[in-house]
Amino acid sequence: MEEADYQLEIKKLSRELRRLKKNNELLRIANDQASRTQAYIQKDINQQIFYINQLLKSSPYLLILTNRQMQTVMISDIYFRHEKEITKAQVQRGLPLHQVLRNYLSPEQSQELLDKCEQVLNGTDVPPYLLKPVISGRNFDIQVIIRPMEQQNEVSGLNLVFVNVTAMVEAIEHAQQADRAKSNFLANMSHEIRTPMNAIVGMSEFILRDCTDSKAKSYASMIRSSSKTLLSIINDILDFSKIESGKMEIINNHFKLTSVISDVHALIRIRINEKPIKFLMDIDHRIPDEQFGDEVRIKQILINLLGNAIKFTNNGSITLKIWTETVPEPNRMYRVYYSVTDTGIGIKKDQLERIFDNFTQVDTKRNRSVEGTGLGLAISKNLVNMMGGNLQVVSEYGRGTTFTFDILTKSRDMSPVGEMSMILSEGIFSQDVFKASFTLKNTRILIVDDNDLNLKVVSGILAPYKATVETATCGAEALIKCAKTRYDLIFMDHMMPVMDGVEAAGMIRKMPFGDVTPIVALTANALSGAAQEYRRLGFQDFLSKPVDPYEMDQVLRRTLPSEMLVPNPAADDTIGHPVNSSQNESDTTWTGPALSAASAAPSGGTGAPFSHLSCELSETDSAAGHEVPGLLVDTRVGLRYCMNNRDFYRKMLDTFVTLNPIDEIDSLFKAEDWSNYQVKVHALKSSALTVGARVLSELARGIEQAVRVNDIGYALQHHQELCDVFRETRDLIKSGELEMS
Repeated sequence: MEEADYQLEIKKLSRELRRLKKNNELLRIANDQASRTQAYIQKDINQQIFYINQLLKSSPYLLILTNRQMQTVMISDIYFRHEKEITKAQVQRGLPLHQVLRNYLSPEQSQELLDKCEQVLNGTDVPPYLLKPVISGRNFDIQVIIRPMEQQNEVSGLNLVFVNVTAMVEAIEHAQQADRAKSNFLANMSHEIRTPMNAIVGMSEFILRDCTDSKAKSYASMIRSSSKTLLSIINDILDFSKIESGKMEIINNHFKLTSVISDVHALIRIRINEKPIKFLMDIDHRIPDEQFGDEVRIKQILINLLGNAIKFTNNGSITLKIWTETVPEPNRMYRVYYSVTDTGIGIKKDQLERIFDNFTQVDTKRNRSVEGTGLGLAISKNLVNMMGGNLQVVSEYGRGTTFTFDILTKSRDMSPVGEMSMILSEGIFSQDVFKASFTLKNTRILIVDDNDLNLKVVSGILAPYKATVETATCGAEALIKCAKTRYDLIFMDHMMPVMDGVEAAGMIRKMPFGDVTPIVALTANALSGAAQEYRRLGFQDFLSKPVDPYEMDQVLRRTLPSEMLVPNPAADDTIGHPVNSSQNESDTTWTGPALSAASAAPSGGTGAPFSHLSCELSETDSAAGHEVPGLLVDTRVGLRYCMNNRDFYRKMLDTFVTLNPIDEIDSLFKAEDWSNYQVKVHALKSSALTVGARVLSELARGIEQAVRVNDIGYALQHHQELCDVFRETRDLIKSGELEMS
């Protein structure tokens, strides 16, 4: 080998040696890095194992990890504190899930757990649930949480957590027991207080009725007024307790706004009659009559706000305004706004912030004489919030206050309420003579009503028309009569037990000539839009109860053919209008009231509006505004619905006392037969108003409305009051102390 070749080979070997050294260094570095990485990984693994062991060791809950075959992988140490037959090694090697829990769960509970585990493995989300195992003779409440363990987007096993919530459940049960105890206490307190209060109210009534000593009557009036205030306070406390415990429920249903307005107006006008103030109602005519919400609670809020306005307003006016800011669309949510404005004493600015606080009354130095718990506004605020609205107040001290709230609602039927603005102030019942504008020739009329008093009233109103009138006390009897006789007109009560008026009318329509016989609904719920509703149900027209002679005259004209109507010349120019009372009366003449909105309200003013009663107000009583027994029966109202015929009115009073429906109503109440209870209370509402028993009628109205929306609690609270007021009213009528001027 030449020298040159030798040198070249040496260079090659040198380069290869350097390359090998470099690769060897890189390999060393790589080995060092791998060693460090392995050490780090092992440290991390050891750390994770430490954490897992600590978790399993210290966890107060039983944790079980399984593979997809529901074989155990590991279990927290708390398991081994109670389990002596199974070791950790056995668990780690894998045991069936049901085996490790065999001493703690019943076969049924174990199977339920396995079924839920299978659901989770199949991808179903199973919410936590409660197991109630019996371990060592002791009952436990265990919450079970099952979650999947995933690896590469596939379920590889299960993570089960068993949480002992026995103490929590027991605490909740104790709290519930305490809440039930409080509720029972309040209910018992209400009952125990109401019972003597009813006796106190009743005895004070007897003193006011029978006693001639004006001083004693003044004291008795104060006793009765204070008793009623105490009952109102009890109701507020019960409502507040329900709200506080979260038991107050909002029951949404479709209802008629006009029904709310009518009920509120009827209740408020009685309270407002004692003061020289006007009650104004301004209703946006665009609002759909049909609303969706809690009718009972909306009325409660309005009555609370209006009641406050009456308490703090001595003169001027109170205005109820209802409106909407948008034109609603069918089945779309929109807001209805309500406001109550008074010209009363107002509220100071520094007191507005706490006006809705519990048990709060503002300006107590000035308003010491105003009774109440300070809960009304707090209850109203909570109720409005529960219905998705807001209650606000604006006030100027010394000038008046406006409360405004809104309710979220919707409507299916967009028929508007129409024009309902009205002013109710010092109305006077007109005694002008009204003459029947015609008699009826060869006309047979059937009246169907389950209330004998209503039958007699309607028959009496029809008497001057000289038609042949027959009566039926139920739908079945009406069908029998219609099968035998062709009637020219049928008056059909809407709400009757067993077969209501709608069903009876439908069956009459299927009879010969039944499809052409006009049927007029008799209803105690005649409100805006009622005509369209009853026509939809198959009636030609409707009459509201108590039946008014003027309305009867118009219905007869609308429903009967003109050839049956024989004009009464003396009344040609007075159809449906009052005429001078000096005209001579004939068989077709009676005196009746004007039908203006003002005349619908009781007389007001500073005089004695009930001076026609034997229990007259003395000058002292009148000035103090004390109540008298005559308020139970307003003979002006009774005379209005009895054509201002005193003899006829006395007969209706006797009939009302003789019928005595309260015993049947009380029996239905005790039997919890709410359907028939509502029907009978509904009938009492109209028959009471027919004889002028306005207080009794309004009580019945409130209970009927509550039962209709399944608010049985309201009926439970007020049923005894209804019975007591009926008996007080009955005793007053039987005493013969009612005088008609």
